[in-house]
Amino acid sequence: MSLFTGAYANPLASTAQPAMQSVLNATRQTLSVAGAPNVNNMALIVVALTGFKGTLDHPWAALREQEEHYSGSLLKIAAMYAAFDLRASADQVASGGGLSTWPQIDAALKAQFNPEITAHTPSLINGSTVLKPEDKSRKPNYSAVLTLGTGPDFIVDFTQTQKDAFENMMVVQDNPGATTTIHGLGYPYLNGKIADDGFFDGTSKGMWLAGDYAQIWRAARIPCINDLDTAQGTTVWHLAKLMTLLADDKLVGSLSSGEMKDLMARAGNFFHQTTPPIWPTNGRFIASHGKVGIGPLKSNKQVFSEALIVRDTLRELEFVVIWQNVIQDGQTQRKLFEPVATMAEAVMNSFVP
Repeated sequence: MSLFTGAYANPLASTAQPAMQSVLNATRQTLSVAGAPNVNNMALIVVALTGFKGTLDHPWAALREQEEHYSGSLLKIAAMYAAFDLRASADQVASGGGLSTWPQIDAALKAQFNPEITAHTPSLINGSTVLKPEDKSRKPNYSAVLTLGTGPDFIVDFTQTQKDAFENMMVVQDNPGATTTIHGLGYPYLNGKIADDGFFDGTSKGMWLAGDYAQIWRAARIPCINDLDTAQGTTVWHLAKLMTLLADDKLVGSLSSGEMKDLMARAGNFFHQTTPPIWPTNGRFIASHGKVGIGPLKSNKQVFSEALIVRDTLRELEFVVIWQNVIQDGQTQRKLFEPVATMAEAVMNSFVP
């Protein structure tokens, strides 16, 4: 069983859906003329889910979808997914080898996975002139992340410490749990897995997580549009591929997708939490799952981002909505996020199943 199995098939159609894209462009132009903040610089993608589950042609429309931006806490999604993938792979090693004790499993993981991680470590990590030598060659701390399972589904499961870390970083949306998870995985596996699965292009575009949210480890950075560089960045296109696979229960596997979605279902979302809410909890659009991103640019301004699964309760349709590079410059959060919601709503309204 290999830890690195190659890129997922892309669940998004090769080109934007014309009617959805036309509405998005027109709505952005109207908001721009009205002076709405960020609409000329933000990145946004809306992907239709209903009726396309498990297919490779989900309709979508987007703005600046291939631009790399610093995305702050949004990239904790990458740490979560990589940890779940490690568990699934470790479980296959244990079951395939008939291993029944943790010392046996731990030894097998080190013997099988560590050489693979070395071979798949991105050059941006092992060739970094900034990272310490130990950070460029780290392997997962398997005993910190994983342990012998006690339930019916997995021979190998997460330690209680790792479960608590998921709760902290994804539900509470705090930093310590992300630091624990990243330190348990290490940059080589984390970024090697992201790239091998097709969510980073190996040079400068896609999901990149080489900072630990605590400045304990040095960070490896890549260029980005909205800041000088970033250790926690993505394009909305690459993250939309991951989120669509997650919504389709195809990310890692159906059980793992369900557990990851359970974490994201209990997290807060921007549009529901403004004062007053842009999307009331009893309104038409409900963000059923999500992860927010908030972080400081080097200009000291705050930049916001978010990844959502959204339900249109009027038409019983679901969508992935991801946006980033929304910079606060004196506005309230409601004023800041209203144009984002307006564009997302317009695209969802334009979709004809």
